[in-house]
Amino acid sequence: MKKVYILVAVVLASFGSFASEPNTTITIEKNIKDGISFTITAMHDGQPVKGALIKVIGEKMVIAAGTTNEQGIGAIKIPNYGKQLVKIEVLHSLYKKEKLTDLVLETGKNYTFTMSNKDLTLSEIDAESMEKQGSLNGKIEEKNQQKEEFEKKTEETLARQEELKAETSEVKATTEEQKKAIEEKRQESEGMLKEAEENRQSVEEIKKQQNEKITAEKAEREAIAKAREEEAAKKLAAIEAAQKEKLQEAKSDGKAAKSEAERVQKEQKETLAAAEKKAKEEENRLKEEKKKAAEEAKEAKDEAKDQAKIEKAEEEAKKEAEKAQKEAEKGVKEAEKQIKIAEKEAKDAAKEKAKAEALQVKMNKLNEEQSKIDDARKKLDSEQEKLDKKVAKGKKLDKLKVDQEKLNVKHAKLDSQQSKLDDKIRKLKQKM
Repeated sequence: MKKVYILVAVVLASFGSFASEPNTTITIEKNIKDGISFTITAMHDGQPVKGALIKVIGEKMVIAAGTTNEQGIGAIKIPNYGKQLVKIEVLHSLYKKEKLTDLVLETGKNYTFTMSNKDLTLSEIDAESMEKQGSLNGKIEEKNQQKEEFEKKTEETLARQEELKAETSEVKATTEEQKKAIEEKRQESEGMLKEAEENRQSVEEIKKQQNEKITAEKAEREAIAKAREEEAAKKLAAIEAAQKEKLQEAKSDGKAAKSEAERVQKEQKETLAAAEKKAKEEENRLKEEKKKAAEEAKEAKDEAKDQAKIEKAEEEAKKEAEKAQKEAEKGVKEAEKQIKIAEKEAKDAAKEKAKAEALQVKMNKLNEEQSKIDDARKKLDSEQEKLDKKVAKGKKLDKLKVDQEKLNVKHAKLDSQQSKLDDKIRKLKQKM
């Protein structure tokens, strides 16, 4: 989320309850200046630079800061600006620092920075080190100057307290309005959070129903496949038994029948070996894809850690500016933050729901494939019934055995298709 921090100079001499302590005094320093807003664009080799830190410096102080978004753009707002000269710096850990100096800012204008890779020579590194040392010394001196200015400003503030008493009632009224606005935005935020929760529950219910359906269907298919394999084995054994009986009755044809049986069995073994080889290749491919996915996940995790360090450093640099915010403004911003969070959660929930619906469409297509496989099974079962009737007659058993083995091969192909489909369903289930 893009954040813009604005330094507001407010000195409070004392703070208390206006109603219970009438003698309490409030000091407010006004600086009548015009507000201004503009944008910063950071680019590198024609591509936007995300996460670059933007600092606007005026009179040796950071008066505004921000970061660039996915498009490399950072929006900056300064509520009080008196046309003084400023310096804009754009920093990123992967690129050299870029800056523009002695600028008079203009509302609505875009300032573009072209970032360069950090490719420093030894002399440049030494120069940068000296610059950082000088900057550190400058910051120490700046802190001392700020302390003196604060003490001086406090004395001036105490002298102006009597003049600002008349403004106390106006400040109180403004505070009440801000509290009212905070409450309204808080209520709006709670409504959005409730809607987001309902959307999440709807998505979870869809996922639960899909998981139960997939698990039940898979268990049913596995049971049917197991029963079918057992039945096929029994039928093949029955055919072989009948064949042996016929072979004993026709010893003169025994050698030919044995040769034919060996040939068929050899073909069957070759078919099974080819299927096992293909399954092994598929398993190796899946292992490689899993390994690649793990490496990509690790790279993404490392990148996220680096980005988190950058964001943490930026947060530390801006804490002092955040502490200077008025109490009422903090309340309003907190309410706005809650609203944005609620809006984001509502959008995320809507995306989850849309994702679930899209996955349901894919699941419907897989169900259609399952129906095709089931229809093919029914057709093979019908052929098996016809074959069983022929076997019962006890004629042409050699040919019937070949037909039975062909049916077994067709079942094996359907088993392979079913395995692939189950794998697709499993992967789709992991995404849900």
